[in-house]
Amino acid sequence: MSVPEFRSVEPLLQPRSIAIVGASETGGDGWSRVLFHNLKEAGFPARTYLINPRRDELWDHKVYPDFASLPEAVDHALVVVPARAVNGVMRDGIAHGLKAATIYSAGFGEGRKGVGAEIGAELKQIIAESGISVCGPNCMGTFSTARDILLYPPSRLRGLSKGDVGGIFHSGGTLGYWFAQASLRGLGFSYAVSCGNEFGLDAADYLNFLVSDPDTRVIVAMLESIRRPDAFMAAARRAFDAGKPVTLVKLGGTERGKEQAKSHTGAVAVDDEVFNAVCDRYGITRCASIDDMVDAALALRYGRLPAGPRLAVVTSSGGAVGLTLDVVGAEGVTLAELSPATVTKMEALVPVDVDVHNPMDAGSALASDVERFCALCTLFAEDDNVDLIAIQGRIPLPDDKIKSPEPYIKLQAATDKPVLGFSRMVQNADENYRTFQHDAGMPFLFGIPATMRSMQALVRYGARRRAGIPSLPDPRGAEADLAPGRLSDRLAGLGVTPPREAFAADADQAAAAAADIGFPVALKVVSDEALHKTEIGGLRLNLTGEAAVRQAAAEMAASMGATPLRGFLVQEMIDGLEMLVGVRDDPQFGPLVVVGLGGVFVELLKDVSLRLAPVDEDEARVMLGELRGAAALDGFRGQAPRDVDALVRAIVGLSTFYLDHRTWLSDLEINPLMVLAEGEGVRAVDVRPVRRH
Repeated sequence: MSVPEFRSVEPLLQPRSIAIVGASETGGDGWSRVLFHNLKEAGFPARTYLINPRRDELWDHKVYPDFASLPEAVDHALVVVPARAVNGVMRDGIAHGLKAATIYSAGFGEGRKGVGAEIGAELKQIIAESGISVCGPNCMGTFSTARDILLYPPSRLRGLSKGDVGGIFHSGGTLGYWFAQASLRGLGFSYAVSCGNEFGLDAADYLNFLVSDPDTRVIVAMLESIRRPDAFMAAARRAFDAGKPVTLVKLGGTERGKEQAKSHTGAVAVDDEVFNAVCDRYGITRCASIDDMVDAALALRYGRLPAGPRLAVVTSSGGAVGLTLDVVGAEGVTLAELSPATVTKMEALVPVDVDVHNPMDAGSALASDVERFCALCTLFAEDDNVDLIAIQGRIPLPDDKIKSPEPYIKLQAATDKPVLGFSRMVQNADENYRTFQHDAGMPFLFGIPATMRSMQALVRYGARRRAGIPSLPDPRGAEADLAPGRLSDRLAGLGVTPPREAFAADADQAAAAAADIGFPVALKVVSDEALHKTEIGGLRLNLTGEAAVRQAAAEMAASMGATPLRGFLVQEMIDGLEMLVGVRDDPQFGPLVVVGLGGVFVELLKDVSLRLAPVDEDEARVMLGELRGAAALDGFRGQAPRDVDALVRAIVGLSTFYLDHRTWLSDLEINPLMVLAEGEGVRAVDVRPVRRH
């Protein structure tokens, strides 16, 4: 697999010199004026020039007619001119040594009417041929807080605190609002980019830059599409290896190929679910909203990760316990079961009328005594059954007697487990809040739902860090392994056991094979062009005699019409739980494993779990646990528990075989894979390989 290329972002975000092209009082809604004054207020951290052929002076600064007249070749041009003039500006700048440009202008074919598409195509060619680093067009710029360079026109972001959070946003307007609000919550920032139409640099390039940047520890993003999935995944892996958490909000579907899916696996592996699988593989926290992304960033930048999923929650009221329990169920949170020794220690600390359990209502009296409250939380942290702790933390109000964060500092010093404070509701984030949070050295999150989701983000990221990211092995399998008989043997060796079966060329051979296998049997047509046999009448079940087999074979052959028929497959009838297990090559993100309830309902119910290949046994078990119908594996309404261990081995085995043979296969699916009673294994009733064209 080729290594994706990343384009240079440094001249865009770390320029030594800047030119504002189209500088005027009114042009571009006054953006050029705001950009100039952003730089002026920061003391012109980069040498700044103005370009406008119709002005000699502006804002008490000399104005130059073009790039040729500048005292030096500039690193970065801020292009604030109408779309029709942009391409000329770009050619002029490139001819005079320009290294990067932010194109704020719109009108390059991005709307539904496609206005300016020809200009846009020409601009893309200019960028591609020159190799210049371009942000946009149709963007709202960037900021480099680490270097005091604010190239985002609205003035609302002036005065942002320096810090370690870097951002990539496809929406320029949302970028401004998110960073302004996140700043109120106490986050500080390194760099941020409004990507625009991504005619040049894209999200993968910016992500790669932030991974390498020493000032950035946490990366946030709001993305609409992934233009280069291979480069994005490579940058995401670099972020993971560097220990820099990525949290994002993803809108819409990915830009996958439009090839018609040829199996159930393809039909249920929709874009959004595929992207979820990508996030899981690379330890990316996907947030449901930009509000959640603030709390997730606060939790992740704290740096502590849990050793497991078991959460302890300490509150100050029964109502908060009830609210927590509702969210715990909805978010799939694992609550810790306190050890008897911990319960005994707590009972000696709390009032006699307080029950010790998890989540715990410590009572308002104890909660108002922050020192004793934090001592109670320390006992939770000392319990080996607890992996992380959420406490209803107290940010003191101006008239509170307790001002010191010292109890929280002592609590954290007593453990290396994550400890996060939370409030029951969203509250105002004032300077008092930010100062106390900073001095306490721990995040205080807003609202129980956001808190539980943030705790789960820590759990998932911690689990991925412990497991690591598996490498995709090179394919080693031979094409001969895909021959019908050999395919069955090879899969059986990997735990994908077939039923007793035989191939028959005609109806008489099918009847003889059925007699040898034993009745009842299933009869299926064998055809390279008949993947979904039930849809063409190519499957008959529970045939109980030779005559019935002959008749069924004749009828199925007639129903095939012009579809080529190679023969019939005769199989023993299997009674078990039907599952789907498939592996396919996603056109953008690569090999993908799909597991779900099988049979004809898989496309109707879409109760599936997806992961990027390869998967190991631990990951296969997690996938099964994600299914809404997972209870069927444990036994349902009197049914015997299914052989989950054998199913897990079959999932891993199919993934392994596909990766070995993906040179020849685009898709490999078993539907149904019959899961027998516990200890009796599985049977791959219908294996459907799809060869590459």
